Amino acid sequence: MKMKKKLASVLTVIMLACSLPWQAQAAAPIVSNKPHKAPVATPPAVSEARPVKAVPEPAAVKADTAAKPATEVKAPKQAKPEKKAKKTAKKKSKKTKEKQSKVQVQQSNWRLKVAQQKLQVLGFSDERPSGRMTEATSTALKSFQKQHKLKADGELNDATYQKLTWEAFAKEGIPKVKGKEIVSRAAKYKGVPYVFGGTTTKGFDCSGYVQYVFKDCKAKLPRLADEQALQGIFVTQKQLRPGDLVFFTTYAAGASHVGIYAGDGQFWSASSSKGVMLSSLKDDYWKQRYYGARRVLITNGEVYK
Repeated sequence: MKMKKKLASVLTVIMLACSLPWQAQAAAPIVSNKPHKAPVATPPAVSEARPVKAVPEPAAVKADTAAKPATEVKAPKQAKPEKKAKKTAKKKSKKTKEKQSKVQVQQSNWRLKVAQQKLQVLGFSDERPSGRMTEATSTALKSFQKQHKLKADGELNDATYQKLTWEAFAKEGIPKVKGKEIVSRAAKYKGVPYVFGGTTTKGFDCSGYVQYVFKDCKAKLPRLADEQALQGIFVTQKQLRPGDLVFFTTYAAGASHVGIYAGDGQFWSASSSKGVMLSSLKDDYWKQRYYGARRVLITNGEVYK
């Protein structure tokens, strides 16, 4: 019996010893091989009794600027260089056209004034030349055009102007004297020395010489070169005939030297270096200074383009 009690005690001790690890294991926390997440802190609730303070505006921002939306504040637009260049070119072109139109109007007024003077000379009008187209001028032009078988529209076209100047010249110009006669008399004074202001065979200046030659042929001309340049009608170099006057710009602007065309591109004049001599229009000196030519002898004929 004693033995049985001892065995029972031993078995009880063994069973208790075996059950202790299991209890310890149950009491210990479970360890996982996965990392634990840090606990998320919950922010404290904002108290309604304490209002949130407004953030003050920066001092640099003005109230009126801050109040406007950002889209309303626009930077000034800068014109592109190409657009600027185009605008400048247009302005220049406009100014040039205006200037050209003004010049054309001035030329037209001058031409019309001359035409009105010629109409007076020919007896088609007694209107005072003004350079403005009037009903009286238009009527006079129509009458002139009808008489000379031109288009009778009362307008001053090139054909009408050319015919007007010639008919007036035919009435006022130097009649009967021939170009060959003038050239022959001009050659007679070859070698006469140059004298400024000279009007005799002892010494000539350019216009004094031309006046003297024409006077020898019983033809009248003004004394000075710029006055002689207003006589007769204009002719080109291709239209020149012996006895026509040729003008040059030398010591002064405009027509400051004059000679008598002799034919074949040559002319007689009183030069300051060699006196009366025959020169060529093709010489560099005269070619560069050529100013124009006038026909003063009616016998040299009408000028056609």
